[in-house]
Amino acid sequence: MAVTLFFLTIGIWISCVLSDPWLVTGFAGLWGLVLWIRMKKPAVCIFWGVLSLTIVAGILWNQAFPEPDLRPGLYQVYEVRAGYVLAANGSSRILYQDQEANIHDELYIENLKPLTGLKNLHLFDFADSMAAKGVRWRGTGYIRTASDSLQGRLMRYVRNSPAKMAAFYGIREKDSLLVKAGLPVVAFLMVFENLLRRRMKPNAVHFCLLPPAILWGWLFLWPATLMRWVLFRLIRLSGLQPLAAWSLSVLLFLILQPEKAASFSLVFPALLQLCSITRRRSCTRYLMALLQILYFGSLSCTLFGGYSLLRLLSAASFALAFFDISLEIEWMLPEIPIPAAPVLLVVAAILLLRYMIMQKHPQLLLCSLLIMPVSPYLDPFFHVYMLDIGQGDCTLVVEPFCRSAVMIDAAGNLYRDNAESVILPFLEAAGIRKLDALIVSHEDFDHAGAVEAVQDGISVHTVIRDPTQPVPVEYPMLNLLPDRTSPDENEGSLLTYFSYDGHGYFWPGDAGILTEKLLMDTFADLPVTVLKAGHHGSASASCPAFLEWLSPDLVLLSAGRNNRYGHPSPEVITSLQSMNTARFCTAESGMIHLASWHGFLFLETAEGQVSCLSTPAGR
Repeated sequence: MAVTLFFLTIGIWISCVLSDPWLVTGFAGLWGLVLWIRMKKPAVCIFWGVLSLTIVAGILWNQAFPEPDLRPGLYQVYEVRAGYVLAANGSSRILYQDQEANIHDELYIENLKPLTGLKNLHLFDFADSMAAKGVRWRGTGYIRTASDSLQGRLMRYVRNSPAKMAAFYGIREKDSLLVKAGLPVVAFLMVFENLLRRRMKPNAVHFCLLPPAILWGWLFLWPATLMRWVLFRLIRLSGLQPLAAWSLSVLLFLILQPEKAASFSLVFPALLQLCSITRRRSCTRYLMALLQILYFGSLSCTLFGGYSLLRLLSAASFALAFFDISLEIEWMLPEIPIPAAPVLLVVAAILLLRYMIMQKHPQLLLCSLLIMPVSPYLDPFFHVYMLDIGQGDCTLVVEPFCRSAVMIDAAGNLYRDNAESVILPFLEAAGIRKLDALIVSHEDFDHAGAVEAVQDGISVHTVIRDPTQPVPVEYPMLNLLPDRTSPDENEGSLLTYFSYDGHGYFWPGDAGILTEKLLMDTFADLPVTVLKAGHHGSASASCPAFLEWLSPDLVLLSAGRNNRYGHPSPEVITSLQSMNTARFCTAESGMIHLASWHGFLFLETAEGQVSCLSTPAGR
């Protein structure tokens, strides 16, 4: 019974993490096969099938009816995070940005607008994470009533203590390994539990610890690790064996907070406890290291040192927080950046080899290896990424097997550090360790504002500002019309043209109609499959005659959402529509990713659109 419950719980957990109806359906079929091979019980497989259909139906229902009709009015704060709060009015939930709001404060919301943000592949999407919590709107207004609840008064009391806010609420000014692990409160309880076990029976220990733990959760907003710890010990009081209790505690947690199914603060302690229950303690430090690499792309020697060390440090940080002392250990044992994809490949290869030697279902491990993320150095595709950077330009071009990586422009932003928040994290996620060239089309802030910050964060072989300077790559990448004179800086933008796999790409910066006419007069033909519209799609570029002459298969537009310039312009959109030319804009689709291989050209967007634009036969 315990094993059956365990397998069903794991299946439900993975389904909650996937959250997409098609992915859940595919996984349900595979997991049903695993259940049949493992248990040979038709009733279990039928039950899993019914359960999977229910999960898929629930996801489809939430997608069809995501939220009730939101209206301005009174909302009550139910969760406080760093820099924002979440508030509710019945079943309606909103985000409100205010540093002074506390738990249970009453807000008067005057205006509501959709919660949006930058959407880039492989990077954290704040809007999506809020949508998983049922929050899709941002409200503006003011605090109408300060909460007189005990929770609200406690938060106001500790508000000016960074140590207490981090240890008690998980709200931190900067990332900390101990707080990211989500363990301070639970670690303190576990250390205290080990001390009590020397003098008391297990059930008596649970009766002693559960009331203060429940009280703490009520006062301090139920951290994920604490909720699952309490659920596990409550279930253990019924006499269930540890594996069944673990399964039920995870299952109940997913019912109460399904949006946290993939959170590090649940996955990390739950899997470590599972290793302890199944007596695989020797695996804990390797699991800890692997989880940290997967979630944060780095490895901390402290975390790799073992769960016991981390638990003691977390318990100490919790105790010291009462005295307004923050325990900082990162400076002693810094985190080492490690890309996740190569590690996954090595781990999968080792497991595959081990199981092949032991002759234990190597075909299953081979399938798992095939779906692992592919290291960039084993990737045969030519990639073009147009980042969602807001109102500006930034494109990354990566040659197959990561032989070269070239960036075209690196836009700045007045309200955030684009290099720190988008460009450098994406390069790290893509496995790019250096740039062979950074081409600056011109010196406008929305094209060159983050160039220096990118140079500080990653090795850049050469920065190209001169159109006569060669690009150090082995495929054709040229700056057209290098000797022309231009009346202004926009018209003087570098005109980057490159080709690969039989497809031509043209990135004209902010060059306008004058440059487009010069191109038509100079070249008899310019084979272009993909055009990045000049000047973010404004009416000063992309004239109908130029679009007809170039005749691209696809036009990309880089513009910020609701930008004050009105980009892209209705005139350009009308011209593209009249030509039946496919177009994608970062303001609507987020990051746009093109990948080619032997004439095939594929498109992917951060919003989930995927298509094949061209095949060898179609060229």
